[in-house]
Amino acid sequence: MKKTFCLTLLAGLSSIMNYSQTHNVGIDTSAPGSKLTVNGSFAATYKTVTSSSLVDANDYYIAYNGNSNGTLTLPAAIAGEGNFIGRTYHFKNTGSAVLTIATNGAELIDNQSGSGVPNISVPPGYYAFFISKGTTTGTTWELILLSSSNGVPAAATTYPFSAISTTTRQSLPATIGAGPYVTGEINYAQGAVINAGGAFNTGSGRFTAPDNGYYMFYGSTQFDNGAVSGNPTFAWNVLYLIKNYSTTPNNILVQSHHINSGPLSSTNVSCITYLNAGETVSMASAAAVSSGTVYQVVVSTLYGHKIAN
Repeated sequence: MKKTFCLTLLAGLSSIMNYSQTHNVGIDTSAPGSKLTVNGSFAATYKTVTSSSLVDANDYYIAYNGNSNGTLTLPAAIAGEGNFIGRTYHFKNTGSAVLTIATNGAELIDNQSGSGVPNISVPPGYYAFFISKGTTTGTTWELILLSSSNGVPAAATTYPFSAISTTTRQSLPATIGAGPYVTGEINYAQGAVINAGGAFNTGSGRFTAPDNGYYMFYGSTQFDNGAVSGNPTFAWNVLYLIKNYSTTPNNILVQSHHINSGPLSSTNVSCITYLNAGETVSMASAAAVSSGTVYQVVVSTLYGHKIAN
């Protein structure tokens, strides 16, 4: 009876799995064209987690459904026997918080930025696909794809902000004579309409880049001495977007210049620039007046967001 069962099992497997002369293996096909050809569906491990955990050899697709930020840590690289070059992992953030995919120890992820990174943020609704490079130091993992299921970038990845100061006047020092320009950063006493990730400081008027990438900025203001004693006129006024205002020298990204505009002048500036994480952009102004030592700006707005890595 046992011998009959074994023969029956082998016959059944033979009808499902076939080998070609090129040593290819086929499942439900007699002519496999690749090392493994499956003529049918394919299934692998599907797992849902709600908190931080380690990714192991039995994982394939992990859905993170947590309500608080969590980290899934990729397995450590193995040298020699057991090296898992080519192993892939799929992650989907189905929760409401940020998922971080992190490497083990000092290993890094190749994300096409020119140097490896220790982790990748996967916002809610996003999917990430990784493959092992088989290396044991440096960039041991490669990010194949990071995308959104709805095609619209999440605020957590683009950091949109919009700040206004439409009724509060700000007094700034005026340039005297032909000396160097006196510049003053414009702040936003009325706060921010949106400020994803808290990257914009309304008090200093500075946006700080949370990570490397290309950012777009647009700002406008009204030079208005209508409330300044004597209503001094402007000999000239300039509106700037400045990178890293607190450092020397200030890096002017763009400027708009007006001359002999009377006591009132409106202007705007815009630009796209590359920022490293931690670098800042702020809107500032300078002006020379016919009398006195100050001028005022009012109806100021500044907004922007990240547009690409």
